Amino acid sequence: MGLSVLASIAASDAVCLAATGERYSGADHAAAAELLGRVDTKLGTQLGNLVALEPGSHHGRALLDAKDRTAALRAARALVDAATERTT
Repeated sequence: MGLSVLASIAASDAVCLAATGERYSGADHAAAAELLGRVDTKLGTQLGNLVALEPGSHHGRALLDAKDRTAALRAARALVDAATERTT
Protein backbone atom coordinates (compact mmCIF):
# COMPACT_ATOMS: atom_id res chain seq x y z
CA MET A 1 0.00 0.00 0.00
CA GLY A 2 2.87 2.34 0.67
CA LEU A 3 4.01 1.93 -2.92
CA SER A 4 0.49 2.70 -4.13
CA VAL A 5 0.66 5.99 -2.25
CA LEU A 6 4.10 6.83 -3.65
CA ALA A 7 3.12 5.91 -7.22
CA SER A 8 0.01 8.05 -6.91
CA ILE A 9 1.97 11.05 -5.70
CA ALA A 10 4.37 10.70 -8.64
CA ALA A 11 1.44 10.31 -11.05
CA SER A 12 -0.18 13.40 -9.55
CA ASP A 13 2.99 15.37 -10.24
CA ALA A 14 2.96 14.21 -13.87
CA VAL A 15 -0.71 15.11 -14.37
CA CYS A 16 -0.24 18.55 -12.82
CA LEU A 17 2.92 19.24 -14.82
CA ALA A 18 1.23 18.23 -18.06
CA ALA A 19 -1.80 20.41 -17.33
CA THR A 20 -0.28 23.49 -15.68
CA GLY A 21 3.49 23.27 -15.86
CA GLU A 22 3.72 23.10 -12.07
CA ARG A 23 3.61 20.48 -9.34
CA TYR A 24 3.41 20.56 -5.57
CA SER A 25 6.84 20.15 -4.00
CA GLY A 26 6.20 20.37 -0.26
CA ALA A 27 5.86 17.70 2.38
CA ASP A 28 2.08 18.08 2.80
CA HIS A 29 0.62 15.52 0.42
CA ALA A 30 -2.90 16.73 1.17
CA ALA A 31 -1.88 20.00 -0.51
CA ALA A 32 -0.72 17.98 -3.52
CA ALA A 33 -4.20 16.44 -3.67
CA GLU A 34 -5.71 19.94 -3.58
CA LEU A 35 -3.53 21.04 -6.49
CA LEU A 36 -4.45 17.93 -8.45
CA GLY A 37 -8.11 18.59 -7.64
CA ARG A 38 -7.85 21.90 -9.47
CA VAL A 39 -6.78 19.98 -12.58
CA ASP A 40 -9.14 17.02 -12.15
CA THR A 41 -11.61 16.82 -9.28
CA LYS A 42 -11.98 13.04 -9.33
CA LEU A 43 -8.23 12.41 -9.38
CA GLY A 44 -7.72 14.94 -6.59
CA THR A 45 -10.26 13.09 -4.46
CA GLN A 46 -8.58 9.75 -5.17
CA LEU A 47 -5.18 11.11 -4.19
CA GLY A 48 -6.67 12.66 -1.05
CA ASN A 49 -8.13 9.30 -0.07
CA LEU A 50 -4.77 7.61 -0.61
CA VAL A 51 -2.89 10.26 1.33
CA ALA A 52 -5.22 9.55 4.26
CA LEU A 53 -3.90 5.97 4.25
CA GLU A 54 -0.27 7.08 4.26
CA PRO A 55 0.27 7.12 8.05
CA GLY A 56 -0.89 3.52 8.29
CA SER A 57 0.85 2.29 5.17
CA HIS A 58 4.21 3.93 5.79
CA HIS A 59 4.42 4.36 9.52
CA GLY A 60 2.21 1.63 10.95
CA ARG A 61 0.06 4.15 12.79
CA ALA A 62 -3.16 2.37 11.88
CA LEU A 63 -4.24 -1.12 10.95
CA LEU A 64 -5.20 -1.32 7.30
CA ASP A 65 -7.34 -4.09 5.92
CA ALA A 66 -8.01 -5.77 2.59
CA LYS A 67 -10.66 -3.16 1.75
CA ASP A 68 -8.06 -0.41 2.21
CA ARG A 69 -5.56 -2.31 0.07
CA THR A 70 -8.07 -2.81 -2.75
CA ALA A 71 -9.08 0.87 -2.67
CA ALA A 72 -5.43 1.95 -2.68
CA LEU A 73 -4.56 -0.24 -5.65
CA ARG A 74 -7.58 0.94 -7.65
CA ALA A 75 -6.88 4.59 -6.96
CA ALA A 76 -3.20 4.19 -7.79
CA ARG A 77 -4.07 2.47 -11.06
CA ALA A 78 -6.46 5.31 -11.99
CA LEU A 79 -3.84 7.96 -11.21
CA VAL A 80 -1.03 6.17 -13.04
CA ASP A 81 -3.30 5.55 -16.05
CA ALA A 82 -4.29 9.24 -16.09
CA ALA A 83 -0.64 10.29 -15.93
CA THR A 84 0.23 7.93 -18.78
CA GLU A 85 -2.64 9.20 -20.94
CA ARG A 86 -1.78 12.84 -20.32
CA THR A 87 1.96 12.56 -20.85
CA THR A 88 2.32 10.26 -23.86
